[in-house]
Amino acid sequence: MLFSNVVDGQFRCGGFSLPYTVRVSLKAKSARLKMLPHGGLVVVLPEGFNKKLVSDLLVRHEGWIKKVAERIEVLRVEVVPLTENGLPYTIVFPLFDEEWGVVYGCKGRKIVEVDDGGEKRVLMPGDAADGALCRRLLLLWLKCRAENLLVPYFKKLALAHEFMYGKVGVRLQHSRWGSCSTRGVITLNTKLLFLPEYLVRHIMIHELCHTVQMNHSKAFWDLVCRHDPLCKSNNAEMRSAWKYVPAWVSGAGVT
Repeated sequence: MLFSNVVDGQFRCGGFSLPYTVRVSLKAKSARLKMLPHGGLVVVLPEGFNKKLVSDLLVRHEGWIKKVAERIEVLRVEVVPLTENGLPYTIVFPLFDEEWGVVYGCKGRKIVEVDDGGEKRVLMPGDAADGALCRRLLLLWLKCRAENLLVPYFKKLALAHEFMYGKVGVRLQHSRWGSCSTRGVITLNTKLLFLPEYLVRHIMIHELCHTVQMNHSKAFWDLVCRHDPLCKSNNAEMRSAWKYVPAWVSGAGVT
């Protein structure tokens, strides 16, 4: 485990209030703050750090916390209708021009896909009132869609750009959009389903270039830009690409 000892709290200072999570990381060398788009403020601590000092750490960085929280609030856009506990009625995958309606409380124990003349629906066995169950089932379904959509797209892209790799798979990763092992095994984040086409391509090209350069050297970025001429602007936009990912995918708002 990379993280342990999760603790929740509320940071209040000068009329400003924000929930936060404390994580003790086995890899962290010093205390640091992260602001996740749907996960909120996270305080990452190394082992042995005195948790009584967390309050002082937050107060010391109050300005940064408020600035980033306000920026996230402005950028975050939920473009589809949601149930009272934050579950979606509609799921859209822009790159693949797919739109699925979600129907909750259906009979049976498994998710059923229905396509009536182009109108796609996901029939959910769980009641929408049980947010945790429905989200778990939706994420399982999401992973299946990612395997059916992202993997074939990736293979065609790799072939078109003449890249060789070991194998490719998908996972619902917390923060990484993709990864490449030293054996050329590439993992794509399921959340790529919600990004526009040019950003999906950018991430895939990025990971494919790691099969040639397992670093972020100048040679690596030259290779990325050769296959993705707009790589600089695309890479910059990836810093806020989480805005395309619905909150329910990351777990926020689902009760």
